[in-house]
Amino acid sequence: MMAKLVAAITHTRQDAAMAIEDLKRAGVKKGRISVVARTEEELGIISRDTGLPKPRRGDGNHALFHPLLEVAAILEEQPANVAVIGPASYLLAGAEIGQGSDDFVVGLTGAGIPLEDAREMERGLLNGGFVLFIECEEGQSEFIERLLAAREELVLFPAEALNNMAK
Repeated sequence: MMAKLVAAITHTRQDAAMAIEDLKRAGVKKGRISVVARTEEELGIISRDTGLPKPRRGDGNHALFHPLLEVAAILEEQPANVAVIGPASYLLAGAEIGQGSDDFVVGLTGAGIPLEDAREMERGLLNGGFVLFIECEEGQSEFIERLLAAREELVLFPAEALNNMAK
């Protein structure tokens, strides 16, 4: 069986955390859940609240100056580097969003996600939302989609539409 990918956008950190808890209660392993956000601080809270690993950024400027860079990017409307929890971090950690940068969108489309879906995910991040990616076996994708669809606050991207980002 081939791995499938289900994705969703949440508008708040709380919505993301509740969806992650739903997934874990349904038996989805933590190592199959990825979360992308505009700030590492928000993801750190999700990590603490849900037991997921700590976020990865991948931009090399992490330690002392990173929080200052995040604030400057938001205030000056500069491109921002996304932070990522989970397996998607190997592909997306440090990708830029906003101000004409196409790093994030190119990373997603290169992995097989349709361009319009990738752009919608980027808009969700720019508006302060979170993108969840859930890797699942082919037979599980419909169950996970139904589970997430029960949360009306999520924008769902079904596995069939994503052309398989998971390897």
